[in-house]
Amino acid sequence: MELSKKSRDFLDDLAVYLMSSGKSEDEVKEVVEELKDHLEEAERAGKGVDEVVGQSPKDYMQHLGSEMTFDVKGFVKIVAMIIPNVFAYIIIANFIQGEMTFSTVQLIGFPLIAVLFLLAASQAFRHMSVRSKESNFKNGATYITLAALPMTLFLGLMILDIFVETPTIVFGPTGQLVLFGLAVVTLLTVSVWTKTWINLIIPLLLFGPQYAFAQTSLPLEQQLIFSMLILFVGMGVFLFVWWKKNQQGQA
Repeated sequence: MELSKKSRDFLDDLAVYLMSSGKSEDEVKEVVEELKDHLEEAERAGKGVDEVVGQSPKDYMQHLGSEMTFDVKGFVKIVAMIIPNVFAYIIIANFIQGEMTFSTVQLIGFPLIAVLFLLAASQAFRHMSVRSKESNFKNGATYITLAALPMTLFLGLMILDIFVETPTIVFGPTGQLVLFGLAVVTLLTVSVWTKTWINLIIPLLLFGPQYAFAQTSLPLEQQLIFSMLILFVGMGVFLFVWWKKNQQGQA
């Protein structure tokens, strides 16, 4: 017997809530699978989610979240993955531009922004998972805020870097090649660890066209326009394929 949409949504929201609360992925899967079995039995008996959990879904999620321990090891792993990944993107961008200079403000600021965004995203997904499905405006505003947050923080960091003089590290040609190689290895490692191609597709779409157009005689403005066009079209195609694949998996 297939679960009702309400039960499936509840299980999805529960998984998101627990994962964004820093719970162990294995424990979350175990809890969700166990609850899924209970819901299947309950629905065969004509009962719903509220009757199974004995309270509102929101209260149940919060209660269960408070009972489970925070996965410190998992959180450290995620942070240890994100920070090198952020630097990998920055290094590749600088390599394409032909210069590799980092100030102290940047070296401290980039990891901080990555961690702040991770914490903000976790909080946002926690709130959205217990929020009413009718709160489309609030959810949309949350997504927009999340999308704008890293750009705003990076812009603020760049402005701070302009006005605050700090020691800088400048890498020569050999150092640039070494850092570029390490950046590529980092992206590959993270992709293998997360079992997804998105960590390779994004930099290819982001930096590939930039590098290719930089070898042409096109004006800089046209290079930027064409690069952004390829990025948006490429991401659109990727997201469409990903969505279709998920739809087929749910069918």
